[in-house]
Amino acid sequence: MILTRIELRDWRSYSSLDLSFDKGLTVIEGKNGEGKTNIAEAIHYLSFAHSWRTDDDTHLLRVGTPNSLIRAYVNEGELRRVIEIHLSKDGKRILLNEKPLRKLSELSSLINVLLFSPADTGLFIGSPGNRRSFLDTSIAKIDPTYLSLIGTYRHLLAERNASLKAEKRDFDYLDVLVERLLEIEKPIIEKRLAYVKSLNEHLSPLASRLFGSPRAVKVAYRPFLEMNDNFIEEGKKAYKKSLESDLIHKSTSLGVHREDFICYLDNKDIGVYGSQGENRLAAIALKLCPYFLISEPNKKPIAVLDDIYSELDSTHARNLSTLLLTLNQTFVTATKLNIPGASYIEVTDHKAYRRNNEYGE
Repeated sequence: MILTRIELRDWRSYSSLDLSFDKGLTVIEGKNGEGKTNIAEAIHYLSFAHSWRTDDDTHLLRVGTPNSLIRAYVNEGELRRVIEIHLSKDGKRILLNEKPLRKLSELSSLINVLLFSPADTGLFIGSPGNRRSFLDTSIAKIDPTYLSLIGTYRHLLAERNASLKAEKRDFDYLDVLVERLLEIEKPIIEKRLAYVKSLNEHLSPLASRLFGSPRAVKVAYRPFLEMNDNFIEEGKKAYKKSLESDLIHKSTSLGVHREDFICYLDNKDIGVYGSQGENRLAAIALKLCPYFLISEPNKKPIAVLDDIYSELDSTHARNLSTLLLTLNQTFVTATKLNIPGASYIEVTDHKAYRRNNEYGE
């Protein structure tokens, strides 16, 4: 899929913006604070109607304005789509070719955008929640049923936590909730296991291209419960064993919402033993890996990489640029960046325009 044009109205610092894009690599270039990331954020927002920079959509409205609009023109082979996202303090409204979108989960199949942001450099060191979020978001973009499973699971989890906090506990109802949780957790774990297996088929070759030498990179996902024919029964025993502690803490202590994965570089836990540079390159490889899981060329995701070059040395920056130039469409932000063959968007004082590549081919 290719984003051919984007229009912004009262989005972040932009009162009005209209940009056209080509296939290949586009560099969004300008000084810090001029509005580069606001454009990258709008492109990424199209995929899930959620910002990586804030959980409050009202922060996306230009100061002093009641509404905001993103209008995107997307090509998928011969298909042409116009996606509109209208934001206000009352919520969001999404249109596809001027008709309301029935479900938010359909959006990522219309325009799939991969993201690498500065926070991702600590992906293997930081909170397990960030790693779970990567898995959940990535799977949901290619499997709409997964998003529904996660939604149902969160509802049941909230029910169980509320029951644990109740002054008068209904243990029969707690048993029912556990069984319903396990019925949802089983397919969630199965889908996570299958997705991680697919990632690992591509991860080492991709990381080796970025490192510039052969490196073995592998993700190890460990479910809270082993997947076998006795999953439900063993799950009931595990929840029963944790019940006393859960009652004390008034919270559910195990389940898919507590799971994590480890990334190994050359058989060592990269979060523990890896250098900053190794963590950064492995994280870039992991975040780009979903691109290579999609075989149909017209459905390949768009990649957005925000401020990715500032901490890379010249060799690894060159390796990354070589890789990005092979993708269908990529957007990177930078203060100054010379990539022969890239297109350029110049951003100055929250105004943006296309320019020729002054660095030459």
